[in-house]
Amino acid sequence: MGVKVAIIEDSRAYVSEMSDYLKKHDIEIVNIGYNGKEALEILNGAEFDVLLLDLILPHIDGMTLLRRYIKPNKKYKVICMSAFVSDNVLKESVSLGVDYFLIKPVEFDVLLNTIHRVLDKSKRKITEIEALDLLLEKIGFSYNLNGYKYIKYGVKLMLNHSHNMQLTKELYPQISEHFNVQANNVERSIRHAIKLAWDKELKKYWYDEEKSYVRPTNGEFIIHLYQKYKDNQ
Repeated sequence: MGVKVAIIEDSRAYVSEMSDYLKKHDIEIVNIGYNGKEALEILNGAEFDVLLLDLILPHIDGMTLLRRYIKPNKKYKVICMSAFVSDNVLKESVSLGVDYFLIKPVEFDVLLNTIHRVLDKSKRKITEIEALDLLLEKIGFSYNLNGYKYIKYGVKLMLNHSHNMQLTKELYPQISEHFNVQANNVERSIRHAIKLAWDKELKKYWYDEEKSYVRPTNGEFIIHLYQKYKDNQ
């Protein structure tokens, strides 16, 4: 039997694109709701394996649905999606039984992988790289920047090697080889991504974590992320 998915999302255009992509990958869309009232009908109606829930909805918002109408002992999995998320929302969502949280805009291949992941109990634990994705987006990094991809891959390399790698002699060359770019482009793209994020949420995050208002260098930031997730391995 295929995977059955219900979608609660207020953007009809977004739902249409999402549905088309998922259907092409053998996901059956059994119900769609565009507001909180329609969500109640879905929750009381057809059976499904995964619920894709936007938190910002007309009439009844997603958090209210989680608090009042989605039972903790539900048989289906819940993946929440939102462009705006705080630590408190994340913590409460998990306590209310949310299985995964994706920050919009969500790449559909990531969504598809997440659907399969939450249905596979052996892979329910969020990996360090997935947690890093969530953190980077939360503190202002844009996922479509090359620097974002290079930072994530660099941290992954260091986690796999279990030590701080020298940036210019080890890390940059391996990143440049993987993405087929020049090493100086890697350095410049990471620095650019950090600069853009600094003007968003990174400055506050860096002060909370490192007690410094000085923008971190590429090396300082990557090593910080490596140390943060190394302890969770």
